[in-house]
Amino acid sequence: MVNQNAATLPYTLVGDDIFPLKTWLMKPYPGKSLTLHKRIYNYRLSRARRTIENTFGILAAKWRIFRRPIRASPENVERIIKACVCLHNYLRLMDNASYTPSGFVDKEGENGEIIPGDWRNTLASSGSTGLQSLSNVSGNRYCFDAVQTRDNFAIYFNSVDGQVPWQVNHVTQDSRTL
Repeated sequence: MVNQNAATLPYTLVGDDIFPLKTWLMKPYPGKSLTLHKRIYNYRLSRARRTIENTFGILAAKWRIFRRPIRASPENVERIIKACVCLHNYLRLMDNASYTPSGFVDKEGENGEIIPGDWRNTLASSGSTGLQSLSNVSGNRYCFDAVQTRDNFAIYFNSVDGQVPWQVNHVTQDSRTL
């Protein structure tokens, strides 16, 4: 939990527009003509989502079990995931140059553009993306508490304690969509 002045920010999941806004599931502010404050929030959420996509892409490229739905009991799925994550972390720590060689992981260029990593080619050549697309999970109705939680994160990301040095420059330097 992050203490943002008087408000305590909860642990949350990160989603996109197909998911409903919940107090435990953050999604971007909708629309194009957003305030700088909201654009910074959307940028920070987008960075988190890209990190998650990159991490899962590496896992799927290295561990074929993640390239399709796992057909196992929930208990065994949990064990499989934990084992793969432990092995992934161990290999990143002990043999990173072989496990994820240079260029394998997505990176951000000088202007903030994403330079795709080779894990994407590994998945494409296997005929898998690693992730399956979803249609809307449920309606986009949300409660006041969820809106307030998102607003509190936006306040924190725009505060001295929560900002990153390049965020304002990144969202104002050109008309990129986040």
